[in-house]
Parts: sequence; structure tokens; C-alpha cells
Amino acid sequence: MWLYGGAGAGKSAIAQTLAERCDSEGRLLASFFFGRSDGTRNHVKSLIPTIACQIYASVPGVRDDIASVINNDPLIFNRTLSIQLMSLVIEPLARLGDTLSQNLIIIDGLDECVDGVSQLTILRALFDSVQNPTCQICFLVASRPEHDIVNAFSAQNVEVILARLVLDDEYQSLQDIKLFLKDKFTDIAEMHPFRKLVPKEWPDNDAVEEIAEKSSGQFIYASIVVKYVGSTRHRPDERLAIVRNLRPRKGDSDMPFAELDTLYTHILSSVEDTSLVLEILSFAIHYSKRSREDYISSETLEEIHDLEPGSLQLLLCDLGALIAVKQKANEPHTLRILHASILDFLIDRSRSKDLHISGNLLITKHITNCLRFLSSA
Repeated sequence: MWLYGGAGAGKSAIAQTLAERCDSEGRLLASFFFGRSDGTRNHVKSLIPTIACQIYASVPGVRDDIASVINNDPLIFNRTLSIQLMSLVIEPLARLGDTLSQNLIIIDGLDECVDGVSQLTILRALFDSVQNPTCQICFLVASRPEHDIVNAFSAQNVEVILARLVLDDEYQSLQDIKLFLKDKFTDIAEMHPFRKLVPKEWPDNDAVEEIAEKSSGQFIYASIVVKYVGSTRHRPDERLAIVRNLRPRKGDSDMPFAELDTLYTHILSSVEDTSLVLEILSFAIHYSKRSREDYISSETLEEIHDLEPGSLQLLLCDLGALIAVKQKANEPHTLRILHASILDFLIDRSRSKDLHISGNLLITKHITNCLRFLSSA
């Protein structure tokens, strides 16, 4: 199964919860959580050794087989990923027959593996393994819908062995985020060391609604707000006011969204024509705010920005973590910004730095583009 969704949709939280639950039920074989900033978990070399080690520890019946493979081939971890997976995982487990109760391996954050080629190598090895008649394992892979990963999962010959679960707006995540915020703010109000300084009716419903709307259905924004507001060395009500821009920050060291800024910077830095991408993102966000429509036609965006038909897909192909593209039968592609808070990031120079855009200058450009489009229509 491929579990996928935009940046901060909650994929890792789901993978972690599922790993814990299946482990307690005796169904988990192994798990691996990629982490881009962790040098031990951001590359493919750690994947199979970690999985094999966990299986060795939890399934006594395969210990002799795994040890024998390593003893007979000390260079096994330099072999291809497919050979490692077959020799150390699939074949030893196959010898147990129907006695194996554990059958799930979870691989989270595939897009956090820093080498794109390795991401595809992992997927090819998994596809090869599950098509092997001796394989008894189910794999859950969680990732952002990045361009190359999407293409790999779209290969026709894998559909018979692949299930998909997308974390999108159909799951009414806005209500879940409101519930999460209310629950966490209640905990802060009742347990915080400075709770006596917090007003009794804090926070009001407007604050919860505002933060939930800014989250755009992505849990990462809400969780970062809760983490910042819940600091035990500051007043929660003052920190929430800073998040809502009702109070000024206390210097450049007081950055509520530093974690989110790092994420946005990483994703936007992967595109080729950064200035044009930022212009299009800004237009799409302003359009959504003023029209109150979530989706905008890709064809319309191309015409307004004087782009060749189909060029928008190429331009934005590396932004699957921030943008959702949908297409219904016989209808043009539509585009939706997954993170409403990205505009706040882009117009704040202290946060976006080299990616900073001037709000007034860009709006002037948007108006100019629209007038040019209308005059030529």
C-alpha cells in the first residue's frame, strides 16, 4: 500500500501509530523511518540492514538463515538492494511457511531519502519482492507524492499488487485539526506552569478557527503552533498572539515557524524557474482567497501567464508536496494550493530570505497579466 499526501498531512504520525499497534498485536516485522536531516536515516544503505536486524530480533526461526547469509557472503550489504532484500528478508521468511504471523514492513518518508535514484531503486526492489510467489510480506510505504515516486507507482504492471490511500480534503481533516487544537489548548490551559497568567476563556473560538483555516487540512501547521504556544518558558496567550500577528516577535531568534520555513525552503529550492513558480503560486493563492474556490484551472493559469499549453505541469512537477493537481474525465487539470500559510512565508523576508516576494509588486504584475489576457481574449 502507498500512503501519500502533501507535506505535513500526517503520514508519519499514521505510520508510527500503525507500527505501534501492529507491534502490540504481533503483526509487525520491521519498520524504517527515513529522515532527511538525520545522517543515519537519509540514505538507502541503512534500510535493509535495519529491517534484517529487526527481523532477526523478533523472529527466532530465521536467525540461523540470516546469520548464514552474512557469514557466507560478508559483502552482502554491498550487493544490489533487490539481492539484499531477497537474501536477508524474503527467502529466510519463506522457509517458515504458514507459521509466520508477522507480515508487515512499514517504510515511512521515502521522499526523505536524499538520493532520488535510490528512491526508485527501493520501489523496484519492493515490487520485485511482492511479485515473488514465496513472498508473504505486505509493505506499507508512506511518502509525499513527488514526481518520480508518482511515476513509479503509476506503472501499469504494479497495479495488481498495489493499493493506494491518499490523505486529501475528502477525509474532512479540517474538523480533525480543530479537535486537535481544542484538545491541546485545553491541556496547555490546565497544565502549563504559567497557567494562572492565562485568561479563563483562552483561547477564543476565533483563534482556533483561524489556525485551522491556515492549516489547509495539513496537520504540520497546527502541530507547530501547538509546540510553539506550549513552551514552558513563555506565556501561552502571548505566544498565540504572536502566531496570529497580534503581537510583534521578540527578535529574529523568536521564529514560531522555523520548522515549517525549512520545509518550504527545501521544497521550493528544488524547482528550476523559481521566480516564475513563485509568481504562479502567489496568483493561485490570491485567486483562492478572493474567489473562495479551492481549485483553479491549469489552462487558465497558463493563459494568464502566457505559457505554452501543458507547460504548467512541467513547471510544477516537483511541488507535489505543496500542490494538488486533479483531473476529471474530459475536463482540464485543476490546481489547488495545499498550504495557505505559504503566502505568509513568502512575503516575510525574515522567513523566506532568497525566496521572498514583494506582495505589492507581485499583485501589480498579476493585474497586468489579467489585463493583457482580457485584452487579447
